[in-house]
Amino acid sequence: MHNISKNNEKPEYGWFVKDLIVAFSIIGFIGIIFVSLGIFLTDLLQLFFIFAGIFIIVLFLWPGLGMAVMNIILDWKDDDITDSFDEMKRLEIPIILDIGCGTGRTAMKIVKALENGGHLYGIDIYNKMAISGNDLERVRKNAQLEGVAEKTTFQYGTATEIPFEDESFDIVNVSSVLHEIHDREDQKKAIKEIYRVLKPSGTVYIGEWNSRSAQLIGYMGIFCFVFKPSKYWEYLLKESNLTLMNVEEKGGFVLFTAQK
Repeated sequence: MHNISKNNEKPEYGWFVKDLIVAFSIIGFIGIIFVSLGIFLTDLLQLFFIFAGIFIIVLFLWPGLGMAVMNIILDWKDDDITDSFDEMKRLEIPIILDIGCGTGRTAMKIVKALENGGHLYGIDIYNKMAISGNDLERVRKNAQLEGVAEKTTFQYGTATEIPFEDESFDIVNVSSVLHEIHDREDQKKAIKEIYRVLKPSGTVYIGEWNSRSAQLIGYMGIFCFVFKPSKYWEYLLKESNLTLMNVEEKGGFVLFTAQK
């Protein structure tokens, strides 16, 4: 059975940008102190403290608390994007690559959805700033606890230099990863690498937050600019050798399906 071990240990998938949430929240509460002090002051000093406090709250506390709420909601809802992975359900024994697998939150769902067998390979640079507890040992441990260790292989690797041979995979999943590649040419390089490792007629699923969605603005405040509008990724895919098959909105998160 999945999710059961001898000592009832559960998998740990961590929070996204936990350290940033803590830092932003601490700085943001300083803004509340500024506003509170400003109430008891007068004239220019009062205006300075109140406006400075509001500025700090908007700049730091809003995204700090917003990202915390986002993580709580993600843990609570535990959405499964594999519901949209139609190609995975069609293939009998698919070989899948999960780029930026992190602690394996999405990878485990993909493996559990393999009804007729198959294998998942996951690669990541294992940056603990991005996800708390993000390391190779953690994702392998999670796979054991989920009962899918024999169906998974995890190793170090990047989207721009995928450590596998040409035409190795039936499906590639890239969930909330490409925005971490800040240079457009490197983003194109990553898409070329995905194309290279896909088998003929292989499918890639690319998930990214839409910077113009109300949900993301609510979570991130002005820091929503870290992400791109959905049209950006749509155009980038259309410029590549991949064929864009479908664009699906999922509450601010956009899933692009493309085929080789």
